Amino acid sequence: MLGQLRVEFIFGLMLFILLIFFIITQINVLFTSLVTDSKADKLKSKSINAVKILVEDKGYPQNWWNVPDANIKRVGLAGQPYNLSINKINRLASPNNCTLLDNFNLRAYRLKISNSTHQLLMCGIDSLEPATVIEVKKVYINGDMGTVSLELW
Repeated sequence: MLGQLRVEFIFGLMLFILLIFFIITQINVLFTSLVTDSKADKLKSKSINAVKILVEDKGYPQNWWNVPDANIKRVGLAGQPYNLSINKINRLASPNNCTLLDNFNLRAYRLKISNSTHQLLMCGIDSLEPATVIEVKKVYINGDMGTVSLELW
């Protein structure tokens, strides 16, 4: 009986191959989700830091809305923590001044600042794709409640 294989051996071999294939695909799915979670966590930390600087820091120099772009070292929108200066928001909202946010090293982002009635500032991309990370802070803008929203992709 040379050259003959038993049906049980073929069935067992196929089952073993399917089990190995299943284990390999599960490991691949596990590592893919870990990489995705790691990227999201990295974006979350960037967004928290950027929003914290924007809403709690006055920037450097503190009167950066009155100085040339080349002299601005750090953009901060606060007059006092969580109380934003309308002058700084207006300077950032003027045409082509969103480039002042490049120091935050945010690749694809959208920054929105609005008070209780309308949007004061929108910088960044206009994407239909849902953002990976969204960080929102409540602030005062000239005595009126407002929000600062930073979305990262």
